[in-house]
Amino acid sequence: MLCTVTVRRLRPGTYEAFREAVTPDPWPPILKSVQVLRSEDDPDEVCTIGMLDVSAVELDGLRDSPDFMVPEMQRVERVAEFVEEVVVNTVFELVEEFGPPSGPAS
Repeated sequence: MLCTVTVRRLRPGTYEAFREAVTPDPWPPILKSVQVLRSEDDPDEVCTIGMLDVSAVELDGLRDSPDFMVPEMQRVERVAEFVEEVVVNTVFELVEEFGPPSGPAS
């Protein structure tokens, strides 16, 4: 599982339009979820996290696929209209995931 992380500073007052533009259309089958986070200190600073059910090697192969890249580039172009600055844009590999313990509380 890969996790894309992008932190952007939006143009003031454009969050709702950004939120609509950032939604993938069509939704790629490898994309399991997208989370959008807003800074409590600055509502124009947003972080998007996309969970991709592929390996790094598989993602590299998809970057050569027009079926994957054309819609993604169109989405990036839609979003760019509302962005003042991209602060972070990277991919992480999910290596561990955990939650609260299951079973009776002790």
